[in-house]
Parts: sequence; structure tokens; C-alpha cells
Amino acid sequence: MQFQAESRAGAKGAEFEHLLADALRRGGWRIIREPRLDDVQPDLVFARGDQVFIVGLKRSSEGRRDRLVPLISQAILQAQASARNRPGRVVPVAIVAARRIAASVADEIKRFAVEHAPDVAVGVMDAEGFRAFWGHGLEELNSARKNFASRASSPRPSAHLFSDLNQWMLKVLLSEHVPESLLSAPRGPYRNASQLAQAASVSVMSAFRFLRELSREDFIEEQNGLLRVVRIEPLLERWVAANQRVVAEYPARWILPSGENQLYSAVRAYASKVSVAVNPKSRRSQVSRSAARLCIGLFAAADVLGVGFVHGVPPHLYVERVDDEVLRELGLSLQDAEHRADVYLRIPQYDASLFRGAVERDGLPVADILQVWLDVSNFPARGRAQADVIRKEILGPLIAEVRSN
Repeated sequence: MQFQAESRAGAKGAEFEHLLADALRRGGWRIIREPRLDDVQPDLVFARGDQVFIVGLKRSSEGRRDRLVPLISQAILQAQASARNRPGRVVPVAIVAARRIAASVADEIKRFAVEHAPDVAVGVMDAEGFRAFWGHGLEELNSARKNFASRASSPRPSAHLFSDLNQWMLKVLLSEHVPESLLSAPRGPYRNASQLAQAASVSVMSAFRFLRELSREDFIEEQNGLLRVVRIEPLLERWVAANQRVVAEYPARWILPSGENQLYSAVRAYASKVSVAVNPKSRRSQVSRSAARLCIGLFAAADVLGVGFVHGVPPHLYVERVDDEVLRELGLSLQDAEHRADVYLRIPQYDASLFRGAVERDGLPVADILQVWLDVSNFPARGRAQADVIRKEILGPLIAEVRSN
């Protein structure tokens, strides 16, 4: 199967965030995901040791000075606002990105930042590998422009194969091999990107790019006119590796403890309120602004799905955000919970893939089996043992069925 090559129109959206995150990881920095605070959301949070950096990143279709200087000003204000909303000492980082940025323009941005915001670390980056940072030790991220003299004959660098929506579409492609009770996703088969996009409720372009990347990595083929996932075992290994990132996690305690199944009761009650808030007359379900999506995760989810193996670990609850209203509705508190947590609240890194694939068991939203396998595979305390059980009981038959097609 072949996909028409897309013109090099430049990196867009989250691609620059992925490029920066990859450079940070290679340099030994930690990537941190955090909940939204007061409607101020940083584009990226990273750390080394006890030093935390808050990023505001702005993108432009052109690398001209008159476009980038106003954008760096906006990025500075965004980074400073995000930093003020985080406790402790943090460093605001303002970045502008474009398809190509000349060194002279980068110097102009540096002079502007030094003059108007000397306390803010500043950087520029482009789609051709050029990175220039100034301040707070970030100069080690600097990178010279790659040689693109022969780029017309060179393959386009692979996009992020395991982005949020791509992970969701991968679940959709694999769903025909997974029982509906373990994964909430439309079932195929699919002949092209348009059919996959319609089923997964994503744009055709998103589906097209995803299938193109799978094809480039030899993970999908066309068999009898249908799209089929192949080389499933290396694909799963890559998927697990792509999820080895720091997750924002908060220990919490019950305000009024009431028994062993308190978490399930609280989540059911909260989920029922969210379902009542859904507008049945709207084509796209709209929940109230205050409602936050949630679902049981990790080992507790494995128990609910009938494949639990590890016991004695405090349950994990995925929550779209952690704020006073959500905590109050659930009956939880973050105070004095560090050393005696009843529940661990997790902010999902890939919320679309997580919540779209979640299943419902007797009114209880639970992470799907593929998500549970991904999460416990990267969990230090006996996570591998639980992952091996899921692989044997669920993924083993899935792998065998994919191979036989």
C-alpha cells in the first residue's frame, strides 16, 4: 500500500513540542505533564534535578522577523503567567518555531528578549533541525541546521507515530481482535483513511497521516482491499516504549473513609452525574463545563476487567483534571496524603486515546485492556508481572489472530 507523499509545508501543531521533548529526553531532562490551573496551560513542563521549566511555545507559518518578534512577546507573557500559577521556583521559557528561521532572525529575537524579559529563557527552533536557546543553561539544547542539500531525494522524517489521536486510531484498527467488553471502539474492517476517520471521529487528514506513518514503518498492509496491521509484536513494543514518560500523579485520601469499595461507589456516583449533564439532543455530546472525565486505571482496572494479578497496590483513578470541585465531588483530599494515600489520581498524558477507549462495567468507567497493558508495563512495582498476564490472556490471542490474517 502506498500513500502519496505530502509536500514539505513545515511542521505544525504539536510536532514542535514532540521535537523539543525528544531533544530534552536525549539530554537527560524529565518531561512533566500537569493539570490545567486557572485556565493557564503551559505547552510543556520539564525539569532537571529540582529545577522546573515552564514553556510557552508559539508557531508561525513563516520565519520572518515581523512575524516572530510579536509571537515571542506572546510566548514570554504565556510562560510568565504559567510560571506564576505553579508553586515554587520555576523558570519561564518562551519559544517560537517556524518551518525555517534564519540565524539573523534568531539573533534579533535574542536581542528583543534580553532587552524586554531578561529573566525568561528564550529559544527558536525550526523544522530543519535548527535550535538556538539562551539562558538558564538551555544552551546545551542548541543544534545546527541539518544539511538539506539532498532533501528532495531524502525521506521525510517520520511524524510522531504514537501521538494521542494516533494511539486512539491504533486501538480502532486492533479493536476487531479485542472483545467489546474490554475495549470501547468501533469495529472495522476499513479500506482507506476516509473510512477509518469516520469510524474514529477524526479528520481524514489525521487518519491519512497515521496510515502513512504505519506504512512507512511497515506496520500495515493492504490485503484483499482491506487495511491490515502486520508485524504486531514490534509494533506493540514500540507502543510501550512511546508511553515511558513521567505522568502527573497525586496521592489523595478519603475525607470520610467508608469501606473497601468506596472508590467504585464514588466514581459511579460522579459518572452518573456526568451522564445526566450530556445533552441528548446534541449530535456531539456536550457535558457541563465543570464535569471532568474519569476512569479507573492500572491494577484496579485490571481487577474490574477480570485479569487482575497484582494486589495490595493503592488504586489509580484517571481524572481529566484535579481541582477543588472534582475532589469535593469524589470525597477526596490531597492534604497529608503523601505517606498514606488511599487513591492515586493521574492526569492522562493522552486523554483522547484513554477516555475514548474506556469501557463501562455496571456504571463504572474503566480504562480499556490495551491502555491497562501499556500503563502497567511501565509501572515499577510488579507492573511487568501484571503486563505478562494481560499479554498471555489477551494480547497472545490478538497477536495470533493478526498473524493469521
